Amino acid sequence: MQYAKGYPCEYGLSGQLAIKTPHGYQDVMKNGSSWYISNRKSGAVTYFPSKPIFDYVIVLDREYFSTKNDLYILDAQFVDFMKQKGLGEYYVSEGGGTEWFYRSCPVPYLELRVEFLKQKGIPIVDILTHDPFPIHDLSPPERAELDDEDTICTKRRIQSERSLKDRFFQTFLPHKQPRRIQSELWDVMETICQSEGALDVKGIVQWPVGTGKTIAMMISIVSMAERCKRLGQVYHGLLVSPKNDIFKTIKKEINKLSQFGISVYDGSEGKLSSLSIPINQHSLTFACHQALLNEKGLNTLPDIGHISYDEVHRITGEEFFTLLKRKMTEWRTELLTGTSATPKTCSKKQHDKLAELFGDPLRILHHCDIQEAVEEGWIAKPRFVIRILPKLKNRATILESFVDSVVDVVRQKGKGGKSIFYIETSTQEVYHAYSYAKKTHPGINFYAAIDGERTDEAFLRSAISKTDHHILFSCQRYREGSDIDGLELTGRLVGNTTAAHTLIQILGRALRMKDDPTKEGWCVIVRPCEEGTTEEDVMDSIILDIADFMGNTDKSPTRKNIEELVNTYFGEVSISGNRCSLQETIERVQAAYLRNQYAKRTPKEQYGLIRAHNIEMGIQSRIDYEERAAEHPKYIEHPEEYFKDYWVSWYHFLGVDTSLFPPTKQEWVRRCRELELLRWDDYREKRPVDMPSNPREMYDRDFTNWDNEIGVEDDYVW
Repeated sequence: MQYAKGYPCEYGLSGQLAIKTPHGYQDVMKNGSSWYISNRKSGAVTYFPSKPIFDYVIVLDREYFSTKNDLYILDAQFVDFMKQKGLGEYYVSEGGGTEWFYRSCPVPYLELRVEFLKQKGIPIVDILTHDPFPIHDLSPPERAELDDEDTICTKRRIQSERSLKDRFFQTFLPHKQPRRIQSELWDVMETICQSEGALDVKGIVQWPVGTGKTIAMMISIVSMAERCKRLGQVYHGLLVSPKNDIFKTIKKEINKLSQFGISVYDGSEGKLSSLSIPINQHSLTFACHQALLNEKGLNTLPDIGHISYDEVHRITGEEFFTLLKRKMTEWRTELLTGTSATPKTCSKKQHDKLAELFGDPLRILHHCDIQEAVEEGWIAKPRFVIRILPKLKNRATILESFVDSVVDVVRQKGKGGKSIFYIETSTQEVYHAYSYAKKTHPGINFYAAIDGERTDEAFLRSAISKTDHHILFSCQRYREGSDIDGLELTGRLVGNTTAAHTLIQILGRALRMKDDPTKEGWCVIVRPCEEGTTEEDVMDSIILDIADFMGNTDKSPTRKNIEELVNTYFGEVSISGNRCSLQETIERVQAAYLRNQYAKRTPKEQYGLIRAHNIEMGIQSRIDYEERAAEHPKYIEHPEEYFKDYWVSWYHFLGVDTSLFPPTKQEWVRRCRELELLRWDDYREKRPVDMPSNPREMYDRDFTNWDNEIGVEDDYVW
């Protein structure tokens, strides 16, 4: 009998059956899927007490389904389709699995099923509106076939009954446990989306590269879509990226949204204006930033309730920013989410625009910094390798010195693999560096990612080797959002305006761990000196930018903080070929930190910063302070005059513990007399621990000299 077995079929099966629901007994019918359609006419397995009858059978194209399970997924998706159509009330949710529906539905189920299949793009081979299959007893092989099918369907039903959170992570992270930050973000989004009223939420997920920012985007999309379903609304989302290359990396993950009843529309690579997106169907459209500057492309979109922007620091382009604000108002967009490892940039204008969208301070939905990610083992340990070039005569010499420096570091790392180095000033300079490298460094494979010299595809395909080095020179390509297997190093030739956030983005490319828990991702920073600066000035500037970005600068860092920072993030530092020791780098970072913080503070805060550093250095006296001026990162001559409005005493300025000492000069004088310490020499030799070693520095404003305070008993007035 044609179509009896081995064909994927959708069917509607009726009989005389009633299910008890909170609304009483209701007549129902079964709308399901099967690869063994004739076996469904066995009375023992249909759950109908009387003769079951097929209302319809829709035969589908076998080539469309790679596994049997792909057919069974349609049952749960048809339920979502019914809800989108406003017919969700006709689905039997009280113990009905995903196959039982009330017969009272005003629209014929065959009509609904055909519309559903066409919407999914599934080819229909035939539609049977008469029942050609007789009722029969199942043979043992037929029983086994049906048992296998029912087992799979039962698993699907159990999965659908699990929490949405569990289903999400099983879908996007199969056979893996979600990272703590991913689970926490789910809870944040779930709380936001539980609101019954209209939303007006804008927030950023700030996670380092390699910790799962793609998962973060999917969490916001699924959470908002489920909210729309619960409220009887249709979800329309827009996923934006600054470059199409990013979509090539994550498209596979985006397509998994279909398992949550969200139809995905690809608007990348110039396809946006040709899309036709139904307004009555949950949908997610993805397109790059540039495509959305075209009104024709924007007009293809329905009203977008949720916008998700990857690398959200790029959202502030003037034309796009203006258009986005206008469209969000027209669309009545309820949720704007962004992801970025570095929403902070060096541009005040960019800061102001981000603040206009996300608030000031920026609303951060969830934050994870690089140090936390390293400690958790989510990303490789980062290393900044700094090379400072001397003042050189011309640009060509600088480019060639840059090539020599990065090749030296690649060889120094010792491990084979891939490296990308960026020269962002011009493609001509990239070509010069590439040509020079090939000519002067044999034994290394060099590539370029510039128009007219596109050898980067060969770089991407190159086999990962423990000994062979593959180096790509690029201008802008592969700086953001690119996941390249075997990438060990990144680097950049920087100028005097390069900001730390850019270096962090570049470094992030090399921090994906894959299967190597011992990996270190290196970022080589090469910067030449310019007129009016010294090599030391340049190095201090770079170190300070990175340290300020990576660390917590709300308070003055301790030496331990500095050592941890340097040990975690800094590798070799070299000035004009002379390598700095770890100790020298620590001292330099500490001094740079203090200078930077000191310049930002009020006089009172400056006093506190220097006092904290005095304590850390263990300075106990004025003489010690003056003698150690050369090693003090912010030594101030005559601090009692500089801080006259806040001055208490030298002991207070130095941070000496005075808790055991007499609090006033009068009490100190009384104590000296009680102990018969009436001569300065006796005091120095016999002073107990609860008396200051230098009373002048303790009782600064009141103390004159020893003779006046202690010398003549008759002159002392009690």
